[in-house]
Amino acid sequence: MEKNENIHISLTLGLKNYQNIDKASALKLFEGDAQSLLSAAAAIRDFAKGKVITYSRKVFLPVSNLCSDRCSYCGYRKEPEDGGGYIKEKEALELIRAGASLGCTEALIMAGERPEKRYSEARSFLNKNGFSSTAEYVMHLAEIALEHGLLPHINIGLLEENEMVKLKKVSASMGLMLESTSLKLFAKGGPHHFSPSKNPYLRLKMMEVAGKLRIPFTTGLLLGIGEEPEDIIDSLFAIRELNEKYGHIQEVIIQPFRPEKGTPMENVKGPSLEIVEKTIALARLVLGPEMNIQAPPNLVPCWSVIKAGGNDLGGISPLTIDYVNSSYPWPDIKNLEKECESHGYILKKRLPVYREFINKQGFIEERVADVIRRLSL
Repeated sequence: MEKNENIHISLTLGLKNYQNIDKASALKLFEGDAQSLLSAAAAIRDFAKGKVITYSRKVFLPVSNLCSDRCSYCGYRKEPEDGGGYIKEKEALELIRAGASLGCTEALIMAGERPEKRYSEARSFLNKNGFSSTAEYVMHLAEIALEHGLLPHINIGLLEENEMVKLKKVSASMGLMLESTSLKLFAKGGPHHFSPSKNPYLRLKMMEVAGKLRIPFTTGLLLGIGEEPEDIIDSLFAIRELNEKYGHIQEVIIQPFRPEKGTPMENVKGPSLEIVEKTIALARLVLGPEMNIQAPPNLVPCWSVIKAGGNDLGGISPLTIDYVNSSYPWPDIKNLEKECESHGYILKKRLPVYREFINKQGFIEERVADVIRRLSL
């Protein structure tokens, strides 16, 4: 019996020897029968996570849609003349208060890659408001969110270690999508040709710093932008290697590219549902029983996430749109609850930091822990 068949049988039984999978075995599984792969992943998810699917009730704070990168697929980034700029503190406060009143526990704080590096308008806004960088402004908004009982999850691109140290004090978790380890995406005409911050080495370096600083961290893959199956597998193993070393990756997002009008890739088809499902399943097998595997339900059908071995639907907002994928509205949470129940699962709300990290030594600052305790009562 071949090695990958042994691995497949073990995983179907829900055993924890997923570490035996190597890249060659993973590729065979990915290119093999989809139903067998999905069944194995779902079995190991049920073994480790039970019949519970989670989500985070959030308010989305789009701090700035200015960005020094120019990814071909991005519908979030705008130029100053097209409405690009920063959210004002008053506007952010209104969203925070409204989100809290609707039962949100997460403030997703997002910004483009270092706008002040490219735009004089960004530097002017920051200077006028007394901040030296976008990261410093984000820290201020995160403090406001904490004061109003929301837990910040911060995802604003590449950060220096000193910035991460400061932001950890006011955030429950942080994030940075790896997207892909493929360097061919940087070729002329490729989606990352004008996006130096998407260099996988730089992203993995920041993720490693996050591990050293004991920051609960979210990362993930973006599918359908020109990667090959080997790139998907390489990306998953890169994440796994870092997590085995530091134990700080709290969730991995499998996000399909979906075209947005007005972008260079508006006519490019996203990945097939089968590829998305297979990637979710492979992520479960490669990253193991305890990893939280997420796919957003406005981009991936809820049942696809469940049957492929995922256990989380990510942040869903009752107030704000998905600014990154603005053409794809959030599904109604009540409808998601009913769909989960129809398949024998329970949909439960979680905090933006997973329970297993809350009491993990050194991962949560005391100021943030105070808000966690209040929200957990």
